[in-house]
Amino acid sequence: MTDYAGLVSAAGAMQRRQMYADPAVYEQELERIFGRCWLFLVHESQIPQPGDFFRTFMGEDDVLVVRQKDRSIKAFLNTCTHRGNRLCRADRGNAKAFACNYHGWAFGTDGALVNVPLEKDAYFSEIDKSRFGLVEVDQVASYKGLVFGCFDRNAPSLADYLGDMKWYLDVWLDAQPGGSALIGETQKVELMTNWKLPVENVCGDGYHLGWAHAGAMKAVQSMDFSGFTVGNASVELEGGLSIAGLNGHSVLATVDGVSGYSFYPDNAGILRYLEQNRPTAIERLGRLRGEKLWGSQLNLTVFPNLQFLPGLNWLRVYHPKGPGRIEQWTWAMVENAMPADIKQRILDNQLLTFGPAGLFDNDDGDNLAACTEQSRGWRTRQLDVHTNMAQGRSGARPGLPGDIAVGVVSEHNQRYFYRRWQEHMAAADWRAVPQYNLNSLQDAKDLAHVG
Repeated sequence: MTDYAGLVSAAGAMQRRQMYADPAVYEQELERIFGRCWLFLVHESQIPQPGDFFRTFMGEDDVLVVRQKDRSIKAFLNTCTHRGNRLCRADRGNAKAFACNYHGWAFGTDGALVNVPLEKDAYFSEIDKSRFGLVEVDQVASYKGLVFGCFDRNAPSLADYLGDMKWYLDVWLDAQPGGSALIGETQKVELMTNWKLPVENVCGDGYHLGWAHAGAMKAVQSMDFSGFTVGNASVELEGGLSIAGLNGHSVLATVDGVSGYSFYPDNAGILRYLEQNRPTAIERLGRLRGEKLWGSQLNLTVFPNLQFLPGLNWLRVYHPKGPGRIEQWTWAMVENAMPADIKQRILDNQLLTFGPAGLFDNDDGDNLAACTEQSRGWRTRQLDVHTNMAQGRSGARPGLPGDIAVGVVSEHNQRYFYRRWQEHMAAADWRAVPQYNLNSLQDAKDLAHVG
């Protein structure tokens, strides 16, 4: 029996390397994290019409997400209930029904079994088709365009699961009328890494930026990285915030309202968009978020495996494929109110930096694969790794939910990520999982217009 209390200690500041390589740990993750938490499925912009479907994964479970005739959304396991064949092989499309290649069983977009070949002759009209519909994901819900699913019917609602993280998500999802969208095709990359490592790399690791990506910063000379420190020679701690204590969710944020777009090549049009639409953002979000967060570089992490980054403008989900392998899926993200030329520029920049051939992703992929590989040996998996930078230096800030540390270099968010991982792994069910939104903004009016 694995001692999960011993895999993470000191309030998340130490991790035993075993957690990145042990198949038994991974199997428990499939049950208690991917089988329990709310997982991102699709953006509503990707399935706009009835019959539109999108194929994705919840942990290692293959799932079909389908827009219904009444415009609601359902999700089903992508497996035929007859002999278990994969039902749909397409990544996305529009369908009136899904037919199995093996024996021809066909299912409607509502999941009902509608046709069984030789039903009269071979089954003697005795099969009860109502018993063999597709297996539906227990809970499906949407938050301002982001669609999530959950296998645990006893899990809290999506709204409660997100908690005060919604206040930060709205900086992207609700700053402008019309909301957001994902553009371009799904960019799929296979990486030989444990799924937790890329999540913690993005959720709070500003420490690696000036070192691991120094070469990429110099190579992409069309982009202005003057605000970053190549080689980690120095860092301006007051330039941002690390925000956690939100049930495992976290935010890494600059707070100047423009830095997310300042490093774009020929950025005058994008900065003009921010200037022209700033009053609307303030009206919808309040002055603090509208002035300081909208337009800043934000790294938003929804536990366990969804991240999206306004500024760099990509949304990403990490699908586990074993303790040492993932499929990383990425899209460019835009506000619907943006002009077409800005949307195209965002897509082009995302592909240059964090796409399948992106310079920054190549840096991260190499490092994270090595961290995973170096955790597999008999002796090395007994060692610890550490996220103990700037412990005990966080607290409340007026008007901002969460436990907050100064700066984007602190390892603060990683500690909370591993703390939440441990809480789920040790809990038999949701009743044993602690819930906390530290320094919560309780008043709904304050949540909408603080500042």
